[in-house]
Amino acid sequence: MIKPDGVQRGLIGKVLQRFEQKGFKLVAMKIMWASKELLEEHYETLRPFFPGLVEY
Repeated sequence: MIKPDGVQRGLIGKVLQRFEQKGFKLVAMKIMWASKELLEEHYETLRPFFPGLVEY
């Protein structure tokens, strides 16, 4: 997962390049905007920190 600031800073290509340099092969990629519900599910174990993560 690439965080929003990484996307804004144009780092997607560099992140993918690092995977390839390590010998990994990208077989699929999905670009999406995460809904609040998806974020709540993903960060469930970090619930005390969740409001700050959503704002980030």
